[in-house]
Amino acid sequence: MILTNHGDRLGFYDFGANLEELTFELGSEDGDAEATRRIAKTTSKYMPYINLDTFEPFVEKFDNQHTGKVGIRVVYTVPAINIEKQGLEVLLYVSG
Repeated sequence: MILTNHGDRLGFYDFGANLEELTFELGSEDGDAEATRRIAKTTSKYMPYINLDTFEPFVEKFDNQHTGKVGIRVVYTVPAINIEKQGLEVLLYVSG
């Protein structure tokens, strides 16, 4: 769901966090805040049983400094089934 962009899922135009358009903004304060807001919004609408705990944006550059990956680590819990502190990473590759 987090890597899905708006319009990707037939019949659910607003499903997903729509992060692709933020690829070049991640790593900046505004871009990270917007990505966090979008993930929280889609999660509260389509997976309200999940509690989002932390968001940690990151940028990793490869050796050539023009290609790298940006992303967000998300830690969440699912209280209804006693799942505590699970995490996932959302990765977007950038070349410029």
